[in-house]
Amino acid sequence: MSKKNTYIILVIAMLGLFGLYMFNKYKVAPKIDIVNLEVMDENQVPFDIKTLKGKMVIVSFYASWCPDCLKELKILSKIRNEKLNGIEVLAITDETIEKLTTFKTKKQYPFTFLKLKKSFNDIKIFSIPTVYLINKQGKVVYEKVGYIDWESEAELSHLKSLME
Repeated sequence: MSKKNTYIILVIAMLGLFGLYMFNKYKVAPKIDIVNLEVMDENQVPFDIKTLKGKMVIVSFYASWCPDCLKELKILSKIRNEKLNGIEVLAITDETIEKLTTFKTKKQYPFTFLKLKKSFNDIKIFSIPTVYLINKQGKVVYEKVGYIDWESEAELSHLKSLME
């Protein structure tokens, strides 16, 4: 094998490794101990996610400037009463308390809005929305980086069955 071919193979391998790294960083949800996250409400009162054990929970990491986050939260709000009965929705941001309060007041979504005490980067969230589904036993049963089509009956039915 010539030196040129060796370099070409090396470059292709390096690009492949870089691509794999980027995919894992931005398209794979990190393993997070959701129930032990340090979060607080808009009054800066700590919120214990463990208190939701026994309930099905959707945890959405969002930002007020993120178009896909806004679309997803809007749809979750729209279907909340008729298709998500008995499911708690936690909307968690790492933005300031002021931004959280302004967003919550403006949108009037029927969710529990919380502020992460750390930054998203600190818990290895590099892309949003990132969503986790927690079953009644308090275990994460699904995670996804990116928009979820909650209006798809098949997708919604599948995700709800995972949480039961």
